[in-house]
Amino acid sequence: MLAAMVATEQRQFPRLGLGLPVTLLFLGHGQVEAELQDISRGGCFFKSKLDVSLDRRISVVLSATGGKTCQASGRVVRTVAYRGFAVLFDQDDTSSIDEFIADITPLHQENRAALLSSVLKPEIQIY
Repeated sequence: MLAAMVATEQRQFPRLGLGLPVTLLFLGHGQVEAELQDISRGGCFFKSKLDVSLDRRISVVLSATGGKTCQASGRVVRTVAYRGFAVLFDQDDTSSIDEFIADITPLHQENRAALLSSVLKPEIQIY
């Protein structure tokens, strides 16, 4: 009975908390401020009050001031009303995400958003 009450973790890859402010760019609809709450090799979660439909295509581009770019594409697989939406990255599109995660994993979670906000220009395109 106790085992039935414990939620089973369904994620294939561990999440890395970010809390990074980002701008969502809706092609043809303008910009919306949001937060990249967490990221993993398999996907990410955006905190936003915006209503985003399931299966909508997303392109994540994180450009560092030194010229290094991290990008991945995927689709919305889960939405939480007035809280945000989850993106599952395409499997063949995660090598730069892996590298990005490896670079920031050693940082304490409190320091990640501050550091990333100062060196990244996050651009999230929603098709």
